[in-house]
Parts: sequence; structure tokens; C-alpha cells
Amino acid sequence: MGKLAAIYERKGALFVTAAHRTIAGFWIDDERVDTLDRPMPEDLGRAVEAALARSQDGVATPPPTARPDKPLLRAAGVSSWATFMKLSKHISVSLDGDVLKITPYRNLGGKEGFEPQQNVAVALPTSASTVGTKLIEMLNEAE
Repeated sequence: MGKLAAIYERKGALFVTAAHRTIAGFWIDDERVDTLDRPMPEDLGRAVEAALARSQDGVATPPPTARPDKPLLRAAGVSSWATFMKLSKHISVSLDGDVLKITPYRNLGGKEGFEPQQNVAVALPTSASTVGTKLIEMLNEAE
């Protein structure tokens, strides 16, 4: 997988962040979180494009005591992951070559996190003018 962006929806606001693959092989969200309040599809598409451009492979693995979720929680105005998970939806956007794959997730709660719904994931060419619209549709698929 090349690049990855994460989109979270909570109480009508969207939070877009780049994801980075660590040396240990797992993904962590970037410290930068772009907050969009009921965006137009093209604004969401641009935010995701920028997040994908920032996504990196081989970043340092954070120590076990690190809290890579802090920037997201701060952007959402909550103090805990359990609180954030209430009322949240999530989709990921991966970029591999010139194909975007949009995957909605099922919210399993604060302890279990999000589970990918691969059966409803879609792939689009990066040139598709409807990427932002499809992202919003896929947020509706997330549970």
C-alpha cells in the first residue's frame, strides 16, 4: 500500500488526517488534523488529496506510552478515545499508483475501535471528478 488518509465524522464535522506507516509496520495518524464543518464535496476531496500527499512510509515507531490519537481528540474537542468513538464514523482512503480505494469502517466502540467493511469498499481512478462526492457517500456506508 502506498499512501493512506483517514477521515472521521463526528457530530457533523469531518476530521481529515494523513496516516503514516511506522518502521514496525502499523499505521498512525498524523499530528495535523484538518477540520471541515459540513464541507462541499470538492473541499473534502482537496483535503484528502493533501493528506495523501503528506502520508509517509517508514516513520519512527512511537514508544508504548505515546498518544498518537491526541491531535484528533483535541480537534474533536474530547478528552478520551471512548468519548470520541461515541457518534463517530470512519473511512480510509488509500492511494496505490493511480487508484484510490475508499473503505468504510464499522464502529465497534471505544475498546474495539473500527473494523473495515471490505465488502463495500470502492476503487476509483485518481482522476475521477466525483471523488469528494463518493467520499461523502462512503461515510454514509460507515456504521
